Amino acid sequence: MGLAALDMVRIEAGLIFAGYDFSDETDPFEAGIGFTVPLKSKMADFIGRDALIRRKEHPSRKLVGLHIEANVDVGHGDCVYADRAKIGVVTSSVRSPILGKNIALARVDLAHSEIDSHLEIGKLDGQQKRLPAKVVPLSHYDPKKTRPQS
Repeated sequence: MGLAALDMVRIEAGLIFAGYDFSDETDPFEAGIGFTVPLKSKMADFIGRDALIRRKEHPSRKLVGLHIEANVDVGHGDCVYADRAKIGVVTSSVRSPILGKNIALARVDLAHSEIDSHLEIGKLDGQQKRLPAKVVPLSHYDPKKTRPQS
């Protein structure tokens, strides 16, 4: 239960995990860890600097939080749809006992990443069973940080 509980707390807080929410195939700006790229502090030229500057200015995907409006489990790798177009993928998900619903982190197309956008999660082959979902702030639990901190 220790790792499952840690995963639940991580997803509720909107914290990302290597191998699930980002990998060596994900650029740091799409993964939400752009602060790790030394574009300002490292002025010397390095391989890929121009590409990273372009990606920072024009990202194509964004990591968002999702509230799943169904009691069906969603898994890592399930596709996210807007109508019939595949626009993203679920990176992490869990059933949150505090919120009383299934929640997920997903990387979606920038055009569909606005808060309160309605999307669908494809199960089975992605077309036969769809679960409604709503885009929420990345931190599911206390997104405005109003609860007391220790």
